[in-house]
Amino acid sequence: MKSTGYVLAAGGIVLANEAIFVPLQSHQTPLQAINWRIIPATAIMALMLAGVESMSPEFGAGLGFLVLLSVLVIPMGHAGSPLENLAKAIGR
Repeated sequence: MKSTGYVLAAGGIVLANEAIFVPLQSHQTPLQAINWRIIPATAIMALMLAGVESMSPEFGAGLGFLVLLSVLVIPMGHAGSPLENLAKAIGR
């Protein structure tokens, strides 16, 4: 299912963003800084979109892709958005 792959990729991006950039800003270890609610939220979203995709494959995959795109631009969690953090890391 495409939507599940998109949502799991989005959850992985948010989790990696939290694990890398929050400790740099707050001087904590990655295990202290990570927002662990991301994992069950990703699993629930993947299950919900899998159900939507079983009813309408194009719509479910499209929603999953929109979740992936929105995670890249909108700040989720305690760190900024992944694109903002990437721009800061390369010095822009």
